[in-house]
Amino acid sequence: MKAGVYHLLYQNRNFIQFIYALIIGNVIALILESYEPVYLKFHTFFNWFEIFSVLIFTLEYIGRIWVINLKGAKRSKFIFSAYGIIDLLAILPFYLPMVFPFDLRIVRILRLFRLLRIFKLSRFSKSFKTIKKVLNETKTELMITGFVCAIININVLL
Repeated sequence: MKAGVYHLLYQNRNFIQFIYALIIGNVIALILESYEPVYLKFHTFFNWFEIFSVLIFTLEYIGRIWVINLKGAKRSKFIFSAYGIIDLLAILPFYLPMVFPFDLRIVRILRLFRLLRIFKLSRFSKSFKTIKKVLNETKTELMITGFVCAIININVLL
């Protein structure tokens, strides 16, 4: 059974394309539900689509943790890898409000983390791997830019 799950997650082209389409569908849904008239008309669909997506992504995440040793890696290495963290952050905003009572503004911010699902595509796309390489090579410059932007935003708020 474990070998079958491994094949499904890492080698089954149909499943990989399904995950690819589900990620793109989630990004499109996130954009559409940000428009209030669209959200009000289709909020039930958006809620069910979110539940379905999180269920699939959760099963995928748990499955990858379960079978990663067949790929020759340790579970802890996958969990703390960039892909493992992205996978976890993509589903965490759905589960956190169930465990911790949050102010609704924080829940809205956490929902933006759903955009991290698009980074799950990098597992399958050569162009995302190129972007990752460029980001790694310019990490220092990006961190300095982010730090300067944070200081400017703090000064504007004060």
